[in-house]
Amino acid sequence: MSKTFYIRIGDEQVLVSEEVYRAYKRPAWAERKRREVRAERELSLERFAADGFDMPSDDPLVEDVVADKLSLDMLVSALDELTADERGLIDALFFEDKSEREVAAEIGLSKTGVHKQKTRILEKLKKLLS
Repeated sequence: MSKTFYIRIGDEQVLVSEEVYRAYKRPAWAERKRREVRAERELSLERFAADGFDMPSDDPLVEDVVADKLSLDMLVSALDELTADERGLIDALFFEDKSEREVAAEIGLSKTGVHKQKTRILEKLKKLLS
């Protein structure tokens, strides 16, 4: 007894060969299998966490924390090499979030003058950090 195969096209069922039926259904079967595997993976990760194992986190790696600390220490040392005026300008612009225009008004220079000083100081810091 041979099996009959149908595929639905619109509202109509069309009789097809087994080969055509399998070719037609293969993508849908593959997608269903992918969904099942994905769901099983998620479930197994949930079980893994429920069994007391920590899930991977987005916390920084120890190496990254150490590298950041060393970079910060180098920056603090480089800032200590600046004159009082240079340090005041950098503090105002980068740590107090003042604009070049605000700093210019406070110290009696033009905005262009403050910008040139900032550029010169940043170049000095770059040399001290390299």
